[in-house]
Amino acid sequence: MALTSQTKTRILVGLGLVLLAVVVLNLQGNGPVSPGAAADETVKPIAIQNPALHLDRIERLRKLEYHPTGRDIFTSELPKPVVVAEPVYVPQGPPEPKPEPPLTVPFKFYGISTDTKTGKRQGFFTNGEEVFIVSEGDLVLGRYRVDTIGNTTADVVEVSSGKHAKLTMDTGTNSPGGSQPE
Repeated sequence: MALTSQTKTRILVGLGLVLLAVVVLNLQGNGPVSPGAAADETVKPIAIQNPALHLDRIERLRKLEYHPTGRDIFTSELPKPVVVAEPVYVPQGPPEPKPEPPLTVPFKFYGISTDTKTGKRQGFFTNGEEVFIVSEGDLVLGRYRVDTIGNTTADVVEVSSGKHAKLTMDTGTNSPGGSQPE
């Protein structure tokens, strides 16, 4: 919708009349009053007995430390009460002994054979350099007694300490040593 020049002229004349009315009202004194004009006449100064700075009070305030109470000062809610758990008494005694490390043997179990005449089993053990063919109850390296020889495991006891170890047959895929503590 396009405005014609006659409509534009009417709008301009109307705005001019409104502006003229505002100016006339302000000049007559009936217009709005500024808020600070009347306030200047009613101001009374505060009576101060000693206007000097109290430096001792200022220094005392600087040395104060804030100790928070845990309450949020920006809310009207009271803080939840703090529940203090009573300490649990744990009787002190001698420290528990450390568990002994599992027995590790310096050789691997890598095979078995069975005597067809006697049915007695023999195990094949190696320490990397030597091969030991041992029956149940025999000693290996003078320290370790072979108690039982199974199809895939051998039970070994260290004679001096009585510690046991169960060796799993090393078929080349197990990790070196092949020993698992019992």
